[in-house]
Amino acid sequence: MSSILSSLRKSLQALARPRMALLIFLPPVLSFVVLFAFFANFWPSWVAGISSFFSSLTLVQWMMGVTGIADFAYWCSVVFLILLFIPAVFLSAILITSLLLMPIILKWVGEADFKGLEKKRGGSFLGSLWNTVSTTVLFVVCFVVTLPLWFLPGMQVVLPLLLTSWLNKRIFLYDVLQDYASVEERRTLAHQEAKSLYGLGLILGLLSYVPLAFFFVPVLLALSYTYYCLNALQSLRKAES
Repeated sequence: MSSILSSLRKSLQALARPRMALLIFLPPVLSFVVLFAFFANFWPSWVAGISSFFSSLTLVQWMMGVTGIADFAYWCSVVFLILLFIPAVFLSAILITSLLLMPIILKWVGEADFKGLEKKRGGSFLGSLWNTVSTTVLFVVCFVVTLPLWFLPGMQVVLPLLLTSWLNKRIFLYDVLQDYASVEERRTLAHQEAKSLYGLGLILGLLSYVPLAFFFVPVLLALSYTYYCLNALQSLRKAES
């Protein structure tokens, strides 16, 4: 836990650096604008299709009879799309951070705090791209499969939190270590530090539910995983030597 808190503290300090602050709003603002335009363009057809699906469900038909609301299925589809929009924006912001900003963040942090750390280059940009794309596809599949559970109380918060924690761990572990660690070192850290990496993702995932905090969480995620993984790599090499 102390290593997680230390990484968070260093990340917040790095976030306050002027050049790093310039990157904070790029991922969430860009993802919000693009997805808002996308959702707005397809909104009528999506609402119509999802309303038709909900109308065929026995539970929804029963609720329509109990509440007397004729357009109950319509409002269910509207709420569903709004709930879908929020994690979609967050996912897009994470992808933008991973593919566009992570190389910049890693370069700045490496130059400032890890100058003496040897680069063994056990990964590549193509490897990072494949890791990000494949992880995102698995995330979307799991997200869709678990959608029925969203109707259970509290699952609207718990499920996205668990899934995004797994997503963050898979994406940023590779992104951070692709230059610095060998393949063997990356696999060792992925196994040894799995619980802490998930814990870091859960803490920052919870932070994304705080109003306005969402705007700096993607870059804070990148910084936190950078500090945690590079410190863990240093410790691993010291232990091996």
